[in-house]
Amino acid sequence: MRIYGGGREIFVKLVSANLKQTEKEVSAVLKLTTNQRSQVQLKQLICSKPTIVIVTLCPMSSPFAARTSVEAVEEGMLLAPKFDAHGLIPVVTTDADNGEVLMHAYMNEAALLKTLETGEAHYYSRSRQQLWHKGATSGLVQTVQQLLIDDDQDCLWMKVKVAGSGASCHVGYRSCFYREISPGEGELAGPVALTFTESTKTFNPVAVYGNAPNPTQL
Repeated sequence: MRIYGGGREIFVKLVSANLKQTEKEVSAVLKLTTNQRSQVQLKQLICSKPTIVIVTLCPMSSPFAARTSVEAVEEGMLLAPKFDAHGLIPVVTTDADNGEVLMHAYMNEAALLKTLETGEAHYYSRSRQQLWHKGATSGLVQTVQQLLIDDDQDCLWMKVKVAGSGASCHVGYRSCFYREISPGEGELAGPVALTFTESTKTFNPVAVYGNAPNPTQL
């Protein structure tokens, strides 16, 4: 038997005389989502019946399908994301309740796997060059309600509920898209003006992040 959890495959060998009953119990663990809870419950099962289950951990095979044909990518039933030359895929994140666009970011393979395993948004920070659990510092965790992928599987749309004040912007605004550009103004004679669509911030970035490096790069 195999149980997926925490980025690893857990191979389970049953060695009990009462094989049928034990297999039923382990199957219950198999039905759990692929996150840390499955590992916890498996450990509880092992502790309660230490002579029944032998567990071996090994690297998990890729949960992503190979991109073998256009038809398989566009019409298939398996996730086959296309990461760019830097190993990233763009993500548009919106409010699950009202559809408001909250932010645009990127995931690498590890971030996408972590998001799928935990149900909370994980991204890849290009400025810090590391995995980024959204809300880990601010408390504004994004819980995924729906995750969609586009036709050629090279862009993600994630609908979330945000904890706390509901903000998703590191500047302190609710949405990262807090300024508007006005098109159709005729010939441009100078720098294009921006109009703020959010008048107040939902939190103080300095109070929340302190001296942490600003992810905005010049």
